[in-house]
Amino acid sequence: MIIKIGAIIKKLRLENSITQETLATALGVTPQAISRWESESGYPDIELLPALADFFSVSTDELLGYKLSEREEELSNIKKEMARLSEVGTAEKQVSFSRNAHARFPNDAEIKADLATSLYILWEETKDDALLTEAETLCRSVIGDCSDESIRYDVITTLIAIYSKTNRAEKAREAANLLTPMKYRRELALSSGIGDGNTQWYIQDEIDKLTDSLGTAIERLALHEDLPNDRSTWERKIEILKTSGALYRMIYGEDLLFHHCRLSQNHWLISTYEISLGREEDALASLEKMCTHTLAYDKAYFEDRGKHYTSLLVDQLVYPEISKDFHELTEHTQSFYMLEHLKHKRYDSIRSTDRFRDIVRKLSETAK
Repeated sequence: MIIKIGAIIKKLRLENSITQETLATALGVTPQAISRWESESGYPDIELLPALADFFSVSTDELLGYKLSEREEELSNIKKEMARLSEVGTAEKQVSFSRNAHARFPNDAEIKADLATSLYILWEETKDDALLTEAETLCRSVIGDCSDESIRYDVITTLIAIYSKTNRAEKAREAANLLTPMKYRRELALSSGIGDGNTQWYIQDEIDKLTDSLGTAIERLALHEDLPNDRSTWERKIEILKTSGALYRMIYGEDLLFHHCRLSQNHWLISTYEISLGREEDALASLEKMCTHTLAYDKAYFEDRGKHYTSLLVDQLVYPEISKDFHELTEHTQSFYMLEHLKHKRYDSIRSTDRFRDIVRKLSETAK
């Protein structure tokens, strides 16, 4: 069984985004020793096994090849529950669950990142500065040890939020500079062609990612905190949001698949400004469009994964399955969330109209 230990050490190290240098420092050995173990050119001294097991929060049996599958299953279940709680759990529940997971797997970067985000969310509710300090420490720990780009992005953006909400703009800029500039993106390099016959797909993939980034950026332009949220800006916000919607239609045509979600959100936001301006007919029209896109998105979510988009600009691409690189809400349908939005008192003046009731009825049929 000892012959497997090198592969297991490497697996645990990569799984936890730990460098050979970090592990070597913790054990008091050289990085070259770690490299030899992982390449099966040598084995750790037996007295190091307890320290290795403690470092990775596993038993020595697991380190020697026993029950590793059980550990992987436990980690998988923990991360599924973290994803679920991020959608439907309270901040307090998220922190409690992530704390327990972190105690069980203290070196797992994804768990640390989730705990940091949860602590920040709970801080927004409680303003308990101890939570913010802990979140910042966790973010810094992940940034220093983790090489996974997705996890690093999450903790860096959490760190930026921490600094921006505590009036530390310079620190926020420093954190942002840890991210790779857009001009150095992978998609741009691939879209130039690499001789593998997939250049058209690479170009369309770049178009897809740029469109989604641009569309959400335009939405943020309407909602950002520097633009006062008062009557003097509402018409401007409406026009900005309509531009975001027009962009998605220009690129994806009528066969929006996933991007019905974006149009659903945009039309709901537009309705909030229209109703505030007293334009009830316009607000109802926007809510009807919201309903159409919400129902189309919920249908696509369940029925259209793996289907190709039909626009000439993206017809090589498919609506992807949920994966490490693509996430969606999974606990509730979009209809559920839009019904929650419609409960707001701003809609009281149109709540009794036949059109509003019809929207609620249609959404209720697919809400869960």
